[in-house]
Amino acid sequence: MKRFFIPLLVLVISFSTFACSRNIIPQSSAPSVEEPAAPAPVEKTLSSFTPIAGTDYLMAGIVPIEVTRDSSLNPFEWINNSGYSSYSSYATYNYVFFNAQTEEYHRLLPDNNSVILQTAGFPQPVYDPNDPTKPAPPIEFWIFNIIKADTNADGFFDYRDKLTIGISDVSGSNYTELIQNVDVIQSQYYKDPSNFFIIYNVNEKNFIARVNPITRTVVSTTEMDLGEDVK
Repeated sequence: MKRFFIPLLVLVISFSTFACSRNIIPQSSAPSVEEPAAPAPVEKTLSSFTPIAGTDYLMAGIVPIEVTRDSSLNPFEWINNSGYSSYSSYATYNYVFFNAQTEEYHRLLPDNNSVILQTAGFPQPVYDPNDPTKPAPPIEFWIFNIIKADTNADGFFDYRDKLTIGISDVSGSNYTELIQNVDVIQSQYYKDPSNFFIIYNVNEKNFIARVNPITRTVVSTTEMDLGEDVK
């Protein structure tokens, strides 16, 4: 379902300790400690565009150039197979939205320096078994789980880093950060157009956030009291 590793530029810092005896005879210096060497920058490319059903918009990803331009880059291939939500099997640095009516385009994020770990569109489809041909409801908004920094300083962007939860309109406009420094997202639940719930963990504490997708604001946050033995 998840996990990939994205190199991040790190500084190489050497630590040396020198000590002298009372006779000013230098002792052996301690071994230097170095962080991983800085990796080469990642070259990026644009994936194919795919229409967002029920809208005038098309959506594409900005991904590593090493990824082949084929159907695996279709951002809706995983949406169609997993109910509007998925962890990407390749690094996604940004999304580009194109309006077929106005011929205008824009990126979701202002730069391509983050990694979008998960993307989910809501409401998710609920199919009527008595009417399987009935189309799924159109997406009203997107929820993005984004890694913005190498918070554990291991030289990679991955699920072990802190997450930022963001929201945007279905067109990719009005992107807003809702919650920062999240360790784990346990659940996301769409109740109605003005009530969306995110259950998440920060520093071994669990929280429920109620979000209004229309105003893109966190209406309330509740810490869950589950007992001291539950982290």
